[in-house]
Amino acid sequence: MNARLLTHSDAAALGGLRLRGLLEHPLDFGADHDEEAAWSVTEWARRMMGTLWFGVERGGALIACASLRIPERVKLRHNGWINAMYVAAEAQGSGAGDAIMDAIEAEARARGVTLLKLYARENNSRACAFYRRRGFEAYGVEPDATVVGGVGYGALEMAKRL
Repeated sequence: MNARLLTHSDAAALGGLRLRGLLEHPLDFGADHDEEAAWSVTEWARRMMGTLWFGVERGGALIACASLRIPERVKLRHNGWINAMYVAAEAQGSGAGDAIMDAIEAEARARGVTLLKLYARENNSRACAFYRRRGFEAYGVEPDATVVGGVGYGALEMAKRL
C-alpha cells in the first residue's frame, strides 16, 4: 500500500473523506463537520494550498489522508506539523496509516524537516498507541485543546525527531 501527494484535482475526494472523519470522530479533530460541509470543491482546493496533503487509495477511492505543514519562517522550517490524520474504518489495520506516515516522513526529510509534531486527543488510546509505535513521544498536554458541546478535551503534544 502506498500513499501519494494529493493535488487540487483530488479536492472533492479529500473533502468527502474529511467530512466522513469529522462526522464519525467529532472529538478528534479541531475542524467542525457542519462548517466544512458548507465548503465547495473550489474552497477545498483553495484550502489545500500551502499544505502538503497525502492520501491512500483502494479501488479508486480515497481511504486515508493526512497533511503536513512546514512553516515558511527560516527559524521554524525544521518543524513539520502533521494534521488531519484519518483512516476510514474499513481500512484500519490495512497498513494505510503506516503508508501515510511513511510518505510524510520521507517528504519531510527531503524538505529538511528534522522534527515532526502532532496533537492527539489524550484519551484516544488507539491513535496515541499508533503514534508511539511510529516513534512519537508525548512532551506535554494542552488542556481543552478542543471544546465540543461545552466539554473540553485535552490533547497530547507529540514529537518525533527524524
